[in-house]
Order: sequence, then C-alpha cells, then structure tokens
Amino acid sequence: MMKSAKLKLSTILSYAFATGSGYQIMGSLVGSYLMIFLTDTFGVPAGAAGVIMVLASIWDAINDPIMGTLADRTKTRWGKYRPYFLFIPAILTVVVVLLFASPNISTHGKIIWTAVFYILYGMLRTGIEIPSNALINAITDQPDERSKLINAYTVVMGIFTTITTSFALNLVTLFGGENTALGYMIVVGAAGVIMTISCWLCFATTEEKFVVETEQQSLVKELGGLFKTKGLVPVVLAWVMAYISFNIMMSSSVYYIMYVIMRPDLISFYMLDISLIGVLGIVFLIPVLMRIFHKTDRAFAAAQVAVIICYIVIILFRGNLPILFIFSGIGAMFATTAMPFTAMTMSEMTDVIRVNTGRVVNGTVASLKGFSNKAGIAISSAIVSFTLEFTGYIANAIGQEPEEVLTGITIARFGVPIVCAVILVLALLRYPVTDEKRAEIRAMYEKSGV
Repeated sequence: MMKSAKLKLSTILSYAFATGSGYQIMGSLVGSYLMIFLTDTFGVPAGAAGVIMVLASIWDAINDPIMGTLADRTKTRWGKYRPYFLFIPAILTVVVVLLFASPNISTHGKIIWTAVFYILYGMLRTGIEIPSNALINAITDQPDERSKLINAYTVVMGIFTTITTSFALNLVTLFGGENTALGYMIVVGAAGVIMTISCWLCFATTEEKFVVETEQQSLVKELGGLFKTKGLVPVVLAWVMAYISFNIMMSSSVYYIMYVIMRPDLISFYMLDISLIGVLGIVFLIPVLMRIFHKTDRAFAAAQVAVIICYIVIILFRGNLPILFIFSGIGAMFATTAMPFTAMTMSEMTDVIRVNTGRVVNGTVASLKGFSNKAGIAISSAIVSFTLEFTGYIANAIGQEPEEVLTGITIARFGVPIVCAVILVLALLRYPVTDEKRAEIRAMYEKSGV
C-alpha cells in the first residue's frame, strides 16, 4: 500500500463521468421509461413485465455476490476493478439498444425478447456497477477523499438524470418521429457511446493504490462471514428501501401525471421538477444535513423523515397541482440524498468489516449494495406493473381508467415510498459505525502506515 495523498482532479472527474454520465442516462431511461415502453409501445402485458422484473431480481441475488467475489479475486497488471471498464460498456450498449427494439413478433415472443435482454442488461450493469463501487476504497483510504468521489459522481449523476428524465421523450420524438422504438434505440445508443468513452477515460486516469490481498475463501463462506458483522443486515435493508423508494418515484411518475392528473403535457415539467431539485439536494442538502447531524446515519434518517412529510401532504391534497409540484420537488430533494448516503454507508461498512475480520472485501460489500439497487429496481417495477395488472389498467386510455387504477397508481407513487422511508429509519437505528468504531478504523490505517 502507498501513503495516501489528495486525489487529482482528473481522477475525481473521470470517475464521476464514468459512473454518472452515459451509464446513468441508460439507467434512467430503463428505470423511468422501460415499463411504459413495454406496456404502451411494445405491447407486453403489465403483469408479464412485472414477472420478468421479479425473475431478474432473483437471478441478481445470485449474480451480484458472484460478481463481487470475482472482482475481489481479479488479478491483472491494471488492478482488480479497473479492467471491467474496458470491455463491458460496449456490450451493455448493444444489449440495451435491443431491449428497446420493437420487433414485430407475437406476444409470447415479446415476453421472451424482453426477459432475455432485461436479464442480460442486469448482469452487464452489475459488471460495471460493482467494480466501480469497489474502486472507491481502492483509490484512496481517506474518508474526505472518498466523499469527494461520491459527491462528484452523484452530482454528475443528478445532472444527467435530470436531463434524461426531463427531456427523454422529446429526444425520442426528435430522433424517432412516430417510430417510438427507433427513437429510444438512438437515445440509448448515444448514451452507450458516452458511457464507453467515459469508462475508458476512468480506466486511464485512476490507480488502485490501496488494495490489500487477503486469503481467498469460498463465496458461501465469504458471505457467511460478512453477515456475522453486527449491523450489516439492517444496513442492507436500508439500502433496499432507499432504492425501492427512489426507483418507484422515477418509474411511477409518468403514469401518475398521465392517468391520475390526466395531463400528459406536464410529464416533462414534472420529471424536470423532481430531477432538477433532486440535484440540488445532492449539491447543497448533503453538506447541510451532515453539518447539523454530524453522522451519516442520522443525516440519512432525517432526510427520509422529510420525504414522509412531503408525501403525506401530497396525498392529503391529491389533485392540487401547486401542492403536487412544490412538495414533489422538496420530497425529491430529500429522497435523492439517498444515493450518496448509500455510497457513504457502503464505504464505512467496508472499513468496519476490515477492522472486525481483517479481510478486505471491497467487491463483495459493493455487490450487496449492487444487489440492493437491483432489488429496488425490480421490486418497484413489480409494484407498478402488478398494480396496473390487478386494478384493470387500460393502456393509452387517459380519462377512462377505473378509479381502482388511479388509487393504485397514487399508492404506488407516494404510499410505498412512505412505508420504505419508515422501514429505512428503523433499520438505521442499528447502524454499527459508532465513534468508537471510527477511532478503530483510523488506528487501523495509522498502524498500516498509510
């Protein structure tokens, strides 16, 4: 290991753009628009789409830990985690372009097509997400420098999420005209090119200085040892709840504005509202919350309490557009802070495990966070799709939906995130990173001479 130093600006920026630009455009398109593309354009039944999301989540439960341990065991002259940035982005681009294709095949064929390419999408995304998360602790051992990386990529992520969720439909129409599928394919293809180039730049400008080799164990033994760490299970539960809440905010908003509010002309404005103000939450709110509450878990919990309050107000004043836009924006500002907070807690938990066990398992811990993200995406998508399926949703029938559909969409959009926030706050009550544990971590690094 090497003595730590401040990270170069080029390292911070290249990491931020690799994980937050094209990669995030692609993820935002899938998270916010894939469901409505499948039901309203491609013609996949909502229930079938939900089943696909659940099955993909089950596979990710197996795939993510495998990827994490594989990354920890990778040995190349370029490092453990950086090599995955070289070849996976281009393959992922091809897969996502095909996911948004709309071949003229039978309904059963469409279901199979979607299942194959969505599962491949999840696997390949794992191949970038887990190494990139693990790379944080390999680049630097300093909490302040790690925070710079996390804050930089979440700001870039927020900017590109705002652009994507707010203007994606305009870009799809611009490039595809009446051929919606073609428009999506061009947009995700362009995102893939950006992702590939930015990942190559990250590979070229980062260096894994703080990687310690430890004795290799089987996957089962590795995970079993991790889950003996006090507080890890509640932390993983908190991550899952955060991702469910965030992803359902993005995936259900289009349905809410289109069918509950019956104003499809406001979709872009609403997505801009929750995305742009969400970026402000990352840039300005994180430092304020940390200054007030001092500890990551307390600041994380406080943000979730604010989300609960905002969404309750929206439910009480359902249909009031000023209330909807104002409190959706404020709620999104607090909800989006979950993205850097999950990364911060992941970094802290990696250090806790090293202190407790002596093992350096960046990739394996990152795989738990990656699984939480995938589970959040799958569960939120399943909630939306099953809600539509079982309440009698009629595709493209604005103003004709049964009341059960409107109620179901409202509960999915605002009720589910309230429940998730409550569970998240309760889970964080068992957060294991105390002041004493932080002192142990500092002593560990000092003893290592870094």
